[in-house]
Amino acid sequence: MNTVSIIIPTYNEALNLPLLIPQIAAAMRSRGWTWEAIVVDDNSTDGTPAVLADLSARFPQLRCKIRPNERGLSSAVLAGMSMARYDVLVNMDADLSHPPESLPDLVDKLIHTDAEFVIGSRYVPGGKTEDWGLLRSLNSAGATLLAKPLVGPVRDPMAGYFALRRQTLAQADALNPIGYKIALELIVKCHVQRVAEVPITFHHRRHGQSKLTLKEQLRYLEHLSRLYDYKYPKASPRVKFLVAAGAGAAACFAVAGTLNHWVNALLFLPAALLAMVLVTLAFFIRYVVAQRNFIQMRHPFSEFTYISLAELLTGWFFGLSTGDAQTHWAIKTSVAVGVVLVIRYTLRKFFLHDLRGIRGTPRPGASIRVTFAPRPQSNPAAAG
Repeated sequence: MNTVSIIIPTYNEALNLPLLIPQIAAAMRSRGWTWEAIVVDDNSTDGTPAVLADLSARFPQLRCKIRPNERGLSSAVLAGMSMARYDVLVNMDADLSHPPESLPDLVDKLIHTDAEFVIGSRYVPGGKTEDWGLLRSLNSAGATLLAKPLVGPVRDPMAGYFALRRQTLAQADALNPIGYKIALELIVKCHVQRVAEVPITFHHRRHGQSKLTLKEQLRYLEHLSRLYDYKYPKASPRVKFLVAAGAGAAACFAVAGTLNHWVNALLFLPAALLAMVLVTLAFFIRYVVAQRNFIQMRHPFSEFTYISLAELLTGWFFGLSTGDAQTHWAIKTSVAVGVVLVIRYTLRKFFLHDLRGIRGTPRPGASIRVTFAPRPQSNPAAAG
């Protein structure tokens, strides 16, 4: 177990790598472990390949993979792990936000306890972040809270600094990560039961720009959607249905309550029900985007249109049929919404995928299974 493969995904980190690799070497040298560092670079434009060539000449433990046609941190991490030759796998960022001097702590915790997964944590006693503003702290806290049902008491499941055993990754189900939160994917898909956290100080990026954009935050929500459907294949789609139904019903009542002052039910009901359909469409688009590799229907938006027309016409008919012209608008709207939801649930459960959870296997090429490089018989250059 005293052999360590350190995976470092990079994009435009030419200024940080000459600082990081010597610090990793010093941390490993302090324990006398056999190690390798595997840098997976997504075809950086800042001269990173040349920097890696120079570092490789100085550090024979450094191995590199340049990916000219692929992008993405999660897939880069998995590509690096597939190259790993040793028993302990560590992932860390290249921007020096993860302190290399904490590497021995992560590996020791994995080797000397029954932990299956060890996280360099900002949120356990002794851990901290370096001068985060209120907005970033709230953003991190919210993202962590959303992941709680997937990971239980783990305090920092968003961390990118973690260690696991080779055999833990070998038992993973098919991996389908989106975005940056590969640790969360691995904890769930490797069926990890015992997670340990060691405190670290999370530093500001030393050079370059952060990759955490609004787009990546949206991709995180899509990733959560996949993981919830994976871990709770029956409950998750039904909860999503209730959330979308509630938001649509609220829009429906808002439109009906506004228009009934000027027009009768013949006109305000279809407008209100159309608002409900449009809100549902927004949720459905996100669902199709997040689950595009799993959805089995061939023409999701055509089927959505047919079902929505059935909802709208049936809800309109029953709403108009409730009482007489003097019946309160809210009663007519309530009946229309109730009928719509019954029709929606019945037709979508029969025709669509979003009430049945994730079934079967994703489309070919949509998932990743890590195939490891063979362990070396001996590699004296990797020590020290």
